[in-house]
Amino acid sequence: MYHQSYRERLLASPMSRFQITAVAMVIALCALDGFDVFAITFAIPEIEREWRVGKTELGMVLSAGLLGMAIGSLFIAPLADLWGRRRVLIPSLAVVTAGTAWSSMASGPLDLGLSRLTTGIGIGAMIAIINPLAAEYSNARRRDLCVTLLNLGFPAGAIAGGMIAAWILPQFGWRALFVWATVLGAVMLLLSIRWLVEPIASVLARPSENTLERANAYLALCNQPPLAALPERAAKDKEPSALSLLRRPDMAVVTLYVMTIYFLYVVSLFYIQSWIPSMVVGAGFDPSQAARVSVWMNIGGILGGLTLGMLSERIGLKYCVALAFAGGALTIGAFGLVPVQIGIFMATGALLGFFTIGGMAGLYAVVSRSFPAEARASGTGLVIGIGRLGSAIAPTVAGLLFALGFGRSSVSIVMAVPALIAASMLLRVKMRKD
Repeated sequence: MYHQSYRERLLASPMSRFQITAVAMVIALCALDGFDVFAITFAIPEIEREWRVGKTELGMVLSAGLLGMAIGSLFIAPLADLWGRRRVLIPSLAVVTAGTAWSSMASGPLDLGLSRLTTGIGIGAMIAIINPLAAEYSNARRRDLCVTLLNLGFPAGAIAGGMIAAWILPQFGWRALFVWATVLGAVMLLLSIRWLVEPIASVLARPSENTLERANAYLALCNQPPLAALPERAAKDKEPSALSLLRRPDMAVVTLYVMTIYFLYVVSLFYIQSWIPSMVVGAGFDPSQAARVSVWMNIGGILGGLTLGMLSERIGLKYCVALAFAGGALTIGAFGLVPVQIGIFMATGALLGFFTIGGMAGLYAVVSRSFPAEARASGTGLVIGIGRLGSAIAPTVAGLLFALGFGRSSVSIVMAVPALIAASMLLRVKMRKD
């Protein structure tokens, strides 16, 4: 059996201090991504006032980041399966840090848009790589929990960014927010270079002269006995990727199926994340109250993800995620129907986050377990990259519906349908155990 002896021991053993630290590191990287992605949304009102530009130009700046994330997931992340996780993650983090530094010095919308495109490319690659990293650093018992916790770093980073922005923007302006992001990125870059080690599955997938030495060094960090020789298949493996696996009918079906689920779900998720502040303001409340609704949504998302992570060990990951998807669809529809009261908006926002963001955190664990270890970064990158197109489509479709005269209730019900379809499709996914 392929790597059975060492792999079964590694998956069955308690996680070592190194493994726990490594998972904490990638969670911190995901939080940094959340900070960077939402920093531009916090800065937009100040930028609009300083540069006196219209909504169209600002919309293009926001879209540039999403486009960059799709490019990074589709074209950069697959290199991690060819060259190694660490060799691609570290440069991607450097690109994110350079992009935020560029944003802090931008002189106009085009300059800022290009900087956000650059930052997005790095973030898109990082997100696709750190998901399989969290899975590969974990043991079997804690794997789904670790991947779920990883993706809760994103809303945690968004909440931290909002708190920092509330303090920085009035005193130092929007450029200082990107300076903060740059400093945090530089710190995480140094820590990643020092502490993140290539997982053993990735090491064995690319045999070289020192492969046995590197594999045993990793096993030692995990408190495992060394290998006397390389597992037979490690010496024969070539450089697999999700794109090569697409030529296999079984993997092609899995990839397309999971990709469709991800695409459908992010249409519903990014609709509510993008439009909830505008809908609250449109109902007669001020922007600060709308921001509080968004904060409660992210808080609810963290609680939902934690709950999902704990329940998944008892009743199964995909069933928990499917229930979260269905709950998300119902609460998205409900948000369009609740009375116009700020307390009700905040409570509904928390419930929305509990299901929608919590479900998204679990979905990443499902995606990670849909591909073999040697093609996990490529497969995850492909799914996320295509799914990002759904994130770009959702705000535009909703905006068109609003422009055609449809109200909050009608648009919310329509945009909730994709999440409901994704929930039913998810029940048929077959997840891998390796």
